Amino acid sequence: LDFFIDYQSVFASVLQADKADAGQNGGIIDDEKKAVQSFSSCFSSQLDSYLKKLKQDTELNKLRTEIRENAVQNLREGLNEGKNVFELTAPTGSGKTLMLLSLASEIIKAKGTKRIIYGLPFLSITEQVEAEVLKIFEGYEDFIQRIDSKSDNHRFEKIQEELDNNPDEEKIQEANILEFRENTFAYPFIITTFVRFFETLLSNRNSELLKLPNFSNCIFLLDEIQALPPRLYGFFVAYLSRFCEKFGSYAIISTATQPNFKIPKDNTEAVKFFKDYTEPYPLLPLSYFNNDLFNRYQIDFKKEPIDLETLKDSIVSENSSALVILNTIDDTKELYKLLLDELDKEELLLLNTHFTPNDRKKKISLAKDCLNKGNRIILISTQLIEAGVDVDFPILYRDFATVASIVQSAGRCNRNGKLDFGQVKLFKLQNKGKIRSDIIYQGK
Repeated sequence: LDFFIDYQSVFASVLQADKADAGQNGGIIDDEKKAVQSFSSCFSSQLDSYLKKLKQDTELNKLRTEIRENAVQNLREGLNEGKNVFELTAPTGSGKTLMLLSLASEIIKAKGTKRIIYGLPFLSITEQVEAEVLKIFEGYEDFIQRIDSKSDNHRFEKIQEELDNNPDEEKIQEANILEFRENTFAYPFIITTFVRFFETLLSNRNSELLKLPNFSNCIFLLDEIQALPPRLYGFFVAYLSRFCEKFGSYAIISTATQPNFKIPKDNTEAVKFFKDYTEPYPLLPLSYFNNDLFNRYQIDFKKEPIDLETLKDSIVSENSSALVILNTIDDTKELYKLLLDELDKEELLLLNTHFTPNDRKKKISLAKDCLNKGNRIILISTQLIEAGVDVDFPILYRDFATVASIVQSAGRCNRNGKLDFGQVKLFKLQNKGKIRSDIIYQGK
């Protein structure tokens, strides 16, 4: 394991240095170190200023503050014990984004300058986290960059437009520098996807390895870790743990549904390969899940399969807004068409990965707007909305899934505790002669 990590890291460093030299970008590496130092020096004060403005006007907000402070205190103890990797398991709606940023702040206070890489499973969540981070660190936008398949670099786009009209050597060089920064994750605060993150750690492709040198002296904030394939939980965390130990980095692994991070004992090769691995240091007791403030919904499980027509009739009979999460894109489309015959188009939204990320973002924003105004809205979606998306529906319809998926989906129901209990209606959809959940989850 050590040989592989060392060999890969040395090769990646040579690769990045060669790329910087070829593009005459050698000075940017030193410049970016200074940028990381500058952002680290103001990170804690800026975050503290934002936290002080948060209202403590509800019991839920007070509990969120208590949980955050408890996690920070436990992190201090873990750091004193020499731990590098931590597990944050907290209920949905407990404010994990602010918790993760507060934990990063504490690591910077204790361990000095660090780059921050915030990893998330889905594009829709990277956009949401980016918006929240930019709001918190207003005035420091140049230090923050979202990098994924759909992200924009507005400065780069502006330079490209200027070059189209007037090719200028100085602007060409600036464009090259911006491209190099993005290709190497050279910003002080990166928001990205799990794909980009884990491919950089494990890849043999030059384009991915260019980023690896900037994974040293980092804080990795990995949220919604349960979105990874379960068989890979232990492997990824064990690998990340050794990487952090070797290169002075730290990781917070966050979820609302605590995965199993053990290496299976019957996998003798894995046990030998990760011989010194210990599971992440826990930051919170699971007792918070028992708090009545997080007891926000009741689940009604219909064990007998239902068809789309029956599901449609049930949704139409609701007087309130409802979120409907189905397991396949085809099912969402068919249900949407059926509901169009019964409901006004203005109160019906369809959400799946056949829409562009920008369209999905607009649809989620429109749903939030309707919910805030008290207008009825029926949102039909695939699993893409089940993790990290901040929506609050009084009623959730969920096609059968794994326990983790059901819990994540239910986090979108009565999220802010405005009702005594939200309603989660769990069912088994049968369509085209098949139980749809069996297609997706059989064997999991």
